[in-house]
Amino acid sequence: MKFAFFNPTVVAVDDVPAELYTNFKSQVDYAHHQSQFNDAGNSNISVRGGQQIQLLPNEFGLDTTDLKTFVESRCRVYIDTILKTLVRNDLSDYEPVLISAWTIRQESGQYQALHSHEAHISGNMYIDVPDLDLNSNSSDANIEFRLPVIRNPLNFIFTDAWRFTPQPMKMVVFPSHLPHTVYPWQGQGHRTILAWDVKLIPRKD
Repeated sequence: MKFAFFNPTVVAVDDVPAELYTNFKSQVDYAHHQSQFNDAGNSNISVRGGQQIQLLPNEFGLDTTDLKTFVESRCRVYIDTILKTLVRNDLSDYEPVLISAWTIRQESGQYQALHSHEAHISGNMYIDVPDLDLNSNSSDANIEFRLPVIRNPLNFIFTDAWRFTPQPMKMVVFPSHLPHTVYPWQGQGHRTILAWDVKLIPRKD
C-alpha cells in the first residue's frame, strides 16, 4: 500500500490482488445485469448518469464475504499506518467494519457530482477503465479530492486538491468526509468502480 500524506488528511492507493480482482469483477458484472435494482435515478445520491447497484446489502443473493474480509483488512493497515505518525493512539481502540458497498458503471459523458460519505473510511476499487479519446484532458475520468487546505502561496501551501487516474486492480482509500468528484470523459468502454464505506466500531475486549 502506497501512501500520500496531506496533513492532516491521509489518502492511500492500494493494489488489489489478481485473484480477488477477478472475483470482484465477476460479482460487479453480475450485479450490473440486475438492472431492476439500478439506483442511479435516486436524487439522494451523487451519480450523474450510469448505473448504480447496491452490493452490500443486496437483494439478489450475492456473497460479499471476500469483499468484507479484504476491505476491513486493508482499512486496518490504513489505520495502523496512520497510528505510526500520531503521538496519541486515538484510533487503536476501534475496528473497521464494512457497512455498505456498491458498484457504479458509467459511459462516455457521464460524471459524478461533488459529494462526501456518511462513514469514517471510504474507498473506490477500479474494475473497468475506458479508452479515452486522443484529445482528452489529463483530468478526464479522474477522481478529484478537495482537501481541507487553504491555498496560501506566500506560506508555500499550494495543494488544495489531489487527482487520481483510475487503473484496473487499484483501490483508493480516503477519509469519508473528504469531498470528491469524478470528471466526465469521452471515449469507448466503461468506467466501473466498486465503492465502499467503513465505520469504526469500538473494540469489544
